[in-house]
Amino acid sequence: MDSAALPLGDWDHSLFAELQHLLARINSQPTTSTLRRLYAQLDEAKPWLLGLTHLPGPSDLDKQVVETRPTVTPSGVSLQLSGELLATVNSISTYLHVSQRLAATLALQAEELRPRYPSRSTLEISIFTFHEWTAQMLDFLRELLRSTIGPDADVAPPFDTLREWVETLLTTKTSILGKGDGTLVDHIVSQVDAIQDKLATLVRSGTLGGVEYELLSFRVTALRAEQNKLVGILAAIARAGLLGRGHVVKMLRWLKKCDRLDGLTGMVLASFISTIRPLDSLDPADARYDTLENFSRDVKFMRLVASLVEQWSIPSLREATKLAWCLFYLSALRQDNTVLQTGVDAQQTEQFLLDAISGDALRLLRELALIVRRERGLEERDAAREGAEDALAKLATRLDPVNDDFLFVELRQLVGSIAEKKHLLRNLRNKEEDAPRRSQVAPPPAHFQDFLWLASAVYRSLPPDSAEELWENTAFTSAVLDTRGSWPGPAYWDLMVAISTGPICAAKCYERIKDTRLQWSGLFKFYQHYTDIMPHLFEPIKSTRVASLDPMSMDEVEICKGWTKLLATVVQWSPLARIALLQAKTHPLQQLFELVNCDVPVDLKAVILQAITAFCKRTGDADDVPNKALDYYERISFADPTLDTRNLGSSRIPTPIGWIAKMEYAEQDLQSYPCTRAYIEFLTTLIPSTPAHSTPRLNNALRRGFYYIFDRVLCVDRRYVKENEKWETLEAIFAFVEKALLAFNMSELVSVASRSIGPIASALADEPGFLVLLRILSEQDIFESLALVIDHAAQMTPRPAHVQRVLLSVLRIYQRVLDIQLVFSDVLLLTLSDPSRGSTFRRPLALQSLDQYLLGRLSNVNAIALLVGDDDLTAALVSVKIIAFLSSSPVFSRSDVFRGEYSTSINRLAGIIDASDDSIRIAQGFCSRLDGDGQDLNAKEVADAEALVLDGSGPADPLLVRHAILDLLLDGTTSSRPNLAHFLLGFDYKAPEFGLQDPRSPESRLSCFHVVLRQLTEEHLFVIHPTCATKNAQLVYQLFAHPVTGRATMSYASSIADFFPRQLASLPRFIPPATKDAPDLGVAIGRERVITTTEILVAFLAFQRWIVSSAALESFAFEGHGPSAERMAEILFEDEEDEEGSAVRPPLIISLVGNIDIQWQETPTQETARNLEFFSGFDFDQLKRPDVDWWDLEALERSMQTFRRQLERQGAVQPGTPAVAAEIEFVVRKLGAKNRETNVALAKGDLLTAWSEALKVSLTMLFRHVAEEQQEAVLFGLLDALLNRFEADLAPGVLEILCESVLVTVTTLISVLSATDGVNLPVERLATVMRGILDAVTLPGVTETARGNLYASMSQYLQLVTPSRAVDDAAEVASLGGQSTLQAGAKGLRQATVSVLATRDRFLSTLCRDAMDDRDVWKTECFALLGGIVSICHTQRERQILAPISANGFLALFVASIKDREIALSECLGPDFDNLHAYWVYEAKIAFLMAIASTKTGAEALLDAGLFETFSTCAFMMVQPLSEESMGDDEVIQRQHRVLICGLQLLARVLSNLSPARSGAGQAIGFLNAHRETLLSLLRENQQYYTMTGVEETRLVVAILAMVVHKVPTEDLRSPSGFGAFHLAVLSVAARFFDLGTFESQQGRPETDLLELDQVVLSYLLATTTGLKTGSGYPAFVIGGARGSDGVTKYISSAPSLGLAVDFVESLAETVQNLMNEYESVVEALESSGGLDGDAARQVESVDLGPEPVDADTVTAKFTAHSRLVYSMIEALLLLLWRHLLFYAGDARDESFRPDKLSASLNSVSTSRASPGMAKVLERVAASLRGTLERIEDSDTQPDGLHGVPGAGIGKAYRRMLLRRLGELTAGLTGLEVERGA
Repeated sequence: MDSAALPLGDWDHSLFAELQHLLARINSQPTTSTLRRLYAQLDEAKPWLLGLTHLPGPSDLDKQVVETRPTVTPSGVSLQLSGELLATVNSISTYLHVSQRLAATLALQAEELRPRYPSRSTLEISIFTFHEWTAQMLDFLRELLRSTIGPDADVAPPFDTLREWVETLLTTKTSILGKGDGTLVDHIVSQVDAIQDKLATLVRSGTLGGVEYELLSFRVTALRAEQNKLVGILAAIARAGLLGRGHVVKMLRWLKKCDRLDGLTGMVLASFISTIRPLDSLDPADARYDTLENFSRDVKFMRLVASLVEQWSIPSLREATKLAWCLFYLSALRQDNTVLQTGVDAQQTEQFLLDAISGDALRLLRELALIVRRERGLEERDAAREGAEDALAKLATRLDPVNDDFLFVELRQLVGSIAEKKHLLRNLRNKEEDAPRRSQVAPPPAHFQDFLWLASAVYRSLPPDSAEELWENTAFTSAVLDTRGSWPGPAYWDLMVAISTGPICAAKCYERIKDTRLQWSGLFKFYQHYTDIMPHLFEPIKSTRVASLDPMSMDEVEICKGWTKLLATVVQWSPLARIALLQAKTHPLQQLFELVNCDVPVDLKAVILQAITAFCKRTGDADDVPNKALDYYERISFADPTLDTRNLGSSRIPTPIGWIAKMEYAEQDLQSYPCTRAYIEFLTTLIPSTPAHSTPRLNNALRRGFYYIFDRVLCVDRRYVKENEKWETLEAIFAFVEKALLAFNMSELVSVASRSIGPIASALADEPGFLVLLRILSEQDIFESLALVIDHAAQMTPRPAHVQRVLLSVLRIYQRVLDIQLVFSDVLLLTLSDPSRGSTFRRPLALQSLDQYLLGRLSNVNAIALLVGDDDLTAALVSVKIIAFLSSSPVFSRSDVFRGEYSTSINRLAGIIDASDDSIRIAQGFCSRLDGDGQDLNAKEVADAEALVLDGSGPADPLLVRHAILDLLLDGTTSSRPNLAHFLLGFDYKAPEFGLQDPRSPESRLSCFHVVLRQLTEEHLFVIHPTCATKNAQLVYQLFAHPVTGRATMSYASSIADFFPRQLASLPRFIPPATKDAPDLGVAIGRERVITTTEILVAFLAFQRWIVSSAALESFAFEGHGPSAERMAEILFEDEEDEEGSAVRPPLIISLVGNIDIQWQETPTQETARNLEFFSGFDFDQLKRPDVDWWDLEALERSMQTFRRQLERQGAVQPGTPAVAAEIEFVVRKLGAKNRETNVALAKGDLLTAWSEALKVSLTMLFRHVAEEQQEAVLFGLLDALLNRFEADLAPGVLEILCESVLVTVTTLISVLSATDGVNLPVERLATVMRGILDAVTLPGVTETARGNLYASMSQYLQLVTPSRAVDDAAEVASLGGQSTLQAGAKGLRQATVSVLATRDRFLSTLCRDAMDDRDVWKTECFALLGGIVSICHTQRERQILAPISANGFLALFVASIKDREIALSECLGPDFDNLHAYWVYEAKIAFLMAIASTKTGAEALLDAGLFETFSTCAFMMVQPLSEESMGDDEVIQRQHRVLICGLQLLARVLSNLSPARSGAGQAIGFLNAHRETLLSLLRENQQYYTMTGVEETRLVVAILAMVVHKVPTEDLRSPSGFGAFHLAVLSVAARFFDLGTFESQQGRPETDLLELDQVVLSYLLATTTGLKTGSGYPAFVIGGARGSDGVTKYISSAPSLGLAVDFVESLAETVQNLMNEYESVVEALESSGGLDGDAARQVESVDLGPEPVDADTVTAKFTAHSRLVYSMIEALLLLLWRHLLFYAGDARDESFRPDKLSASLNSVSTSRASPGMAKVLERVAASLRGTLERIEDSDTQPDGLHGVPGAGIGKAYRRMLLRRLGELTAGLTGLEVERGA
């Protein structure tokens, strides 16, 4: 095929691998999308399939194209080739003989595949890739043909169209190597020869072009494999009946020219035989039937074929072809007489048939069969010939095992056709039997023997019972079984053994032999004859029998061997024949053992032992044959059979006598040991598989046999004539060891009480497995024997079958020893060596674990690791198991220093493998096995299949190895330190920083991590292999989550295009159905009812869990800024839409939450409940997980069996009672169903937990990528999905997760809606959400944790409802009340919320009860929510929903709880605290009570609840004032004062909202007196140490005093021991904080807090000086002078002076002026820019606008609040000054000055009668005040009200009245002074 016909530039190395995957997918679960993809890729692959291995060769034109144009690969890589790369392309083209264009594409793709072939050149990788692609193409084509044509074709509808495509492919004609056009079959025949020419050239060359021998041998192997695959495809087409006449002629011509006899020739011949099968041997429905009928009617074709019988390169091959053709021709003659037109009649054809047989056709066919059998190691090879054959020549003649079945099936058909010809066989047999009589010179013909040998070779290669039809063929049986006079030869016996294999055939053989001359009784008479006349080697009882010394003749030896082999075969396969033969009068075993005791040849003795072994194989518990065999065996083998060998060492065991000794001598002379092997096999059969079959006598005999095997066979250096015999001996030895170890069951040892362990340990010590394991672990020589097998066998390539069997046996021994050695050494040996039990056993000093031995034999470790990639799946699986054991072994899992290799200590096993020369091959082996595929297996099937493989009784499967490797990786990645799993996953131990190898590096290698990621990106991975997919996802998550591997693995996964989005997008949303019958089938009820298994359902949930967790982890690690964050957000939060744009399914985040609705139902059974009769006293809870209803069924069953044996020993039940076993089965079955239900529940919980975490991460970090217009709808949809779940009966844990998710979602929703500033709120949707939350709270069974999350959700919800406060806190404290404004949207939502709350009567009671619970965490949320609910109830009608709080006594309990929780709160206020829960509860509770106190009703309710009395008794109110010394532990001190402030705020709020009729002043005064010292100390000390906290405390205390002072008698204000102390303290506060200039110099500028404090102080002073105008009160301002000029000591009194008050007014007036000026500038800035940014807002000094940008409304509100505060203070000061000036002016005019009416603190100042100085002071005060009044009056008369400062005009009339009166008063005082002066 020329280069123009092939898309060379589109050559893709993965094309046929993908096609194989798609075809397998269609075979298992066909879907429309898969079929569409398959046909699309089939069209792409069709040109390559038509050409097969024939590709365009190099050409100058292609070379020019490569040099001048860029090369583009299917992955999109484009590169202009030049330099070294171009030279490599030319080398590839030359070496592979392909076009330069294809070589260029190969080279570029080789660079992409470099991680798969580390340390390889581009040329080598290209060659490997090219031949791999070719092999995949041929494998795909063969599988495609198998699935569409032939007897095994699939008849499902998807294959109809595919079958048409294949038939078109087979009939399409293309160019054949420049020899015209031809079909696919023509290509195959031509390319087989072309490849053969290439092989011949390569074998002759040895090396070519400097290419290494390894590459050369690889190419020879690959080309030979392609040849085998081509003939395999030819065979598939022939079997389907699609070969035409031209194809048959072409095959004949190929066979005619063939000059070599090998398996390839046999396949072409078998294809020809399959094409021309006899018509009567075919079913008319067979496609070949019609084809052959057409052949027979084509006379020209028949003549043409008949003419191709001359001048063949191999004459016997011509005869074999003629034989097959004659059989077909005869059948055609029988079907249709028109065939006679060819000119050949039946008689001539019969003669041709005889000629073909005479021409050695049968011998050639047998040789073809033997070639295959030798290749498989089933026949003995010619060692000399093999030694002389070149290694490359061996590779060039290899066969494909896949083709063997076809060859032997066709040979079987041919043998069957010959067997049908009765007269032919009789004539052949008669000629052989009569030949000796007729001629004494010429050798007799052996054609009948050739037929027997051929049939024997064929049927020995077929499965058991393949000869059933042959036994039914009377022509065959009459010819073969009816012998005449002479004894049959070896061919006869060989055939009889071959066709008697299998239960059916063995039974038929037993019956047919009875009707022949060679009856079974004749065989036993034969045995008896020779045992009577021959001497016995050992006579246990003396006899007078006279024995003949003549040996048995060789003919008789051969007859005895063949006959005995047949006996062994029949007994082995047919239980009925065995039973019948055992009924003989003289027991067969007795006769056989007596013959063994005779001096017969060792090979005959070996056959006899094999027959004995066949008899001894147990068929049931009541089988007594092994015991009889043991009796006969001991009689002839031991001088003292009763000798107890338990305490004897190997040196004290008596040496063998009798036949065993004779056997040793004879075999050593022959250097061949068949009898030894048979003896070992006999001992192996005696080993009981269960302890019930074990007896002390049997164990003693086996112990003797063990000593013989180990000490006289295994550990002795024997010489062997044939190397393979040595391996066969080792196979027998290790089979004995393996069975002994498998039968050594110590499970009962670890499942019984300590008092019963002694007898069990003693019984175990008597078993052969004990001695085997003890010597393996304590003797270096025995371990070396095992280790040598591993080292030598692992290196053999190819590995013969007998070597492979030994290797597998040793690997299984290793695995078994590693599995049981811990219990053996730490339990059994310790028990046996315990002196307190009276034991004489001594633990061997050299005993050590197998892993310790392996540490000294590192070559074994590397060899086992290499075997993971072996072609034998059993070796791979067992090797993985061993490596898994070693990776967790204490010996290999510790860290070690590898000097010269690594800079730091690393995991020992990982270092051993990584530092070895085979590390790359080991890693590649694990990768290739991890990529294995096959039929999916569930967990039980995996466990059962693994058990069979490890027992040596079952084949391995690719998925078993894949599961084992995944388990190894999963276990390794949970470790805190790097280990072998990390090496396999591609982490580089030698790099400076531990991390993944860079896949782009030339030195990088393909790792298991790359394979796992690639598998996860495959389509429908979970559907095909759910368990493997789940393990892959779990492995990826563990790598992401681990601190050592997380960063590297996550970064690499993120570098794969859309890896995480693809994982989320392909996440299965529907439960996959079961694809096959399983014992745990049931119904999963989710979105639909699906018949599936619990394992598939659990895997479905777990797979979703791990994928969602991994995606969430990636989003969290990259903080939502990963490369695929937007795509992930789209998948999670947006509906999936089809091409028309209609929604198909909800967002993934909503879809996943629906999985909690999945319910599992077991398949109903008719079994009813039953009471336990035997196990009623058994403790089932000992094997139950403490947290869930899940039992360890394996341990439970073992424990129940142990319990059963105890009952049997106690006599409670009879041994073997069926009812006990039935009860065990019942319990296991019932608890298994419960386990499955629990597994589903746990999987749902795990998924929900992962989903919840993903929800938090995605809403926090990915939700911003969702379009703003969609965010609201997504969140409401998610809330609907969550709240709808509460309608079902859910587990508490599920409820808690759902409620937490509701909280997260509501929080996000509130954040989204808050951005709208309350405009266009979706009131109805929000009310529905609120209603759903309220319903969920009151559901029965909802836990406190779940309700707590719901309460927090409602608190978040109420943020939209709660109005924003525009008033300043200072003004609020001043008025102790205030009005709130609501926006329209929030107002509507508030009303809707109140309406919803009004319809849920139970909710508020539930909330209050939770608030009284002991869990402080949720009490905080409860009180916060209660406060929010109170705050939205504005009208009296709305507050009716709060009635249960008081009516049910909850409010009184809340108040009382303040005192009840005092101890817990006090712990939070100390330096040593566990948590702050009680502190947070206190704050939330106070906030709630403050909301209650905001109304008159609520304040009165709190008063009635004893709020003041409660606080009066609370010790936490007694805090120390702030000072420089106390600020060391700032956090603790601040917390103490915060508690005090909260309490004071609540009390102030209550007092402010009480009606005058119930002021509560008495209770408040009681509170003040209770904490008198603390409060007074705070008032005093807070003046000395200025803090905002101190200012706040002082303000609140003064505010309370101001609200209760009206109830204090006037006289008490002067009492230092009564209320007067508070009065004096307030005056001192006023004197300290009225002077704002002091704080301005200390703090920068007066703070709002100071103004608020001064405002409250002024309120108090106004309340205490109301009587001054009537002369009945006491002044608060004094007339005094200054002693100093700075600091806080400049006042001579602790009360404020009139001068200070005047200065304060002046300062406030200045503040007003500054406010006016700054507001003007701010207004200008607002008008010019429309707002203030953060920097401009921070530059405003008068008002704190915050750091963020502000708008005009915010600025206006801030200035309004501040201006109101300042003007209210000015008015209060003016009123106080007016009162005091009037008071002091009256005193000054009155000669009698009344010092007794001054405060007590002024007595020391005013100690005399009034003096002229007092008038002077008043005059100065009046003069200074007058200027301030004029300044204020001028400001008030300004147009626009202080230039538009908001609030400046409020109360202007009142202020002007005060100004006018003060002006008159100051004028009078000033005039009086002037008048006196004048």
